Amino acid sequence: MGESAAESSWVRRIEEVLRKLGERIRVEAAIVFGSWARGGGGEWSDVDLLVVSSDVANLSILDRFSISAEYAREGVDLFIYTPEELESMVRRGSALALSALVEGVPVVTCDHVERLRREASSKYRRLGRVWVSLDASPTP
Repeated sequence: MGESAAESSWVRRIEEVLRKLGERIRVEAAIVFGSWARGGGGEWSDVDLLVVSSDVANLSILDRFSISAEYAREGVDLFIYTPEELESMVRRGSALALSALVEGVPVVTCDHVERLRREASSKYRRLGRVWVSLDASPTP
């Protein structure tokens, strides 16, 4: 069965965003998550995109927000983190990180993010709208 027009549209949007973003930073990983990854996106749904790049380590949160805001008018909610930040988010059980890593659709990937995807998938499960740890020991 072929792609719907809406699915084709979000794929083109992601390709274009990653092309433009790749001119500014090295994209080590990119994962579509949220409603599109779960099959619930529609014509008017934005696309949630997690991008991992070591190149943003020295950028302030405001600078990253400014970059992300440039793509909002294209219907893409862009979240940019370093590999270390993403790893810390997984350890803390961040819903954003877990949604992307466990349920997301990788567009670009690297070994570090694949390892985090396996770790998150083995340690967390979604129960309704919340993520629960499968590990009985408390997280520091």
